[in-house]
Amino acid sequence: MAKRTMSRRDFLRAAAFASTGAILAACGGQAPTTQQPAAGQATTAPAAEQPAAAPSGKTVQWWFAWGNLEAAVNKIVETPEFKEMMGDNVLEYKGSVNREAILTAIAGGTPPDGGSNFDYFNFWTRGATVAVNDRVAASSIIKKDDMIPALWDSVITDGQMIGVPGIESYLQWGLNYNAKAVEDAGLDPNTPPVTWDDALAWHKELTRFDAAGNLQQFGLDPYDAMAGETDFGVQSFGGFNWWDEQARTINLNNDAMAQCFDVCGEFIKIVGPDKFAGMRQDQNLGGWGAAFNAGVQTMIIEGYWHPGETQIQKPEIAQYNRATWAPVPTSRAGKKIMATGAHMVVLFKDGKNLDGMFKVSEFLWTKTALDIIFKEVGWITGILSWLSTVDPKTYPGLDFYISSVDKVDEWIIGRRCPIHPFVQTQYQELREQVYRGNLTGKEAAAEMQVRAEAEWKAQGLG
Repeated sequence: MAKRTMSRRDFLRAAAFASTGAILAACGGQAPTTQQPAAGQATTAPAAEQPAAAPSGKTVQWWFAWGNLEAAVNKIVETPEFKEMMGDNVLEYKGSVNREAILTAIAGGTPPDGGSNFDYFNFWTRGATVAVNDRVAASSIIKKDDMIPALWDSVITDGQMIGVPGIESYLQWGLNYNAKAVEDAGLDPNTPPVTWDDALAWHKELTRFDAAGNLQQFGLDPYDAMAGETDFGVQSFGGFNWWDEQARTINLNNDAMAQCFDVCGEFIKIVGPDKFAGMRQDQNLGGWGAAFNAGVQTMIIEGYWHPGETQIQKPEIAQYNRATWAPVPTSRAGKKIMATGAHMVVLFKDGKNLDGMFKVSEFLWTKTALDIIFKEVGWITGILSWLSTVDPKTYPGLDFYISSVDKVDEWIIGRRCPIHPFVQTQYQELREQVYRGNLTGKEAAAEMQVRAEAEWKAQGLG
């Protein structure tokens, strides 16, 4: 059987469903349960697996959640530059590591030296990772002035740098659309939607059913990909962040959240909640961005990675991809909103070779590593000196992201609340209650606030 790897999209979708209760249990030191043998099953322990021969140098362990990063790392570790930087250190890396595995390792005091694509701020809040300020200050490779300022700021909390930004760290919001589908619907791909009213009008024209009423194509799922995050909804409709990091307060019971529930719900109602749910249950259409890659969804709110990933995964769809600013309400027409936030290499407190792991994070800043990741996976890190070497036409739609950095009106650094995953699960549940007519947007926003405050208190975050 072929090994199933968890891609970037799969992981983000799965993480949205995960409960922070699991984080509490694991970081609290709860031992994992062991499976008891079935009735009649032999209880003799299997023969111990013989360990592999130890490498000649000092081992560095790096775990990351996204399986598609492995294609790049496989090539990075073979470069002469990487081998020279690592010296006697030998990197052991593992992709597609799920939440349960990393939490179990942390709880047991046996984490890898470094990790990426995990719940960074929760790990930091619970003391599982260490600050990298001193190491970065001494580095001749990692330079604050060579990174987009908001991106650098995204890894700092309470004055501490909680990890080294890299891997893929750039711009997170843009409306991508299939220009061919748009033309076929009689719309002008050169005048894309700028407001939610415009997007809804396109959605209606792009949504089609067959003679039996089965969904064939639709415009925009306002809850797919980056649009499915609470950060996006509140910023788009209200122009502010629901999480106040300085005051450590949560503000979800507001008009922007309520409007987001109501307006986005209209997109689902046009398709039909049951038909929409049926479409999403198809394994080929239910994942993060999968419906766009299949040509069924014709618009998607995604980050800069979408052009490159789509080209690598579905070039027949990517050739028609274009990108522009994410929509805002008519009352905020013209606002150019953008989120950023670094993925990073974090150093686990109980890791055995943190110095070696830091060398890996440094190498991810080199042109050699950046070029490989861009080619193999389509990802970018916002390192200014390297960005100047990137051809914005490498992937269809990438030019929007490359050219938009200096045009943003409103920046947000997303996913910084320690209970962000919990809030996401509530958002997913409550928005369905709205588009099925069981709650109003205002009622859903109020309930979301109540649940978030209860979870915050239950976790003892104060």
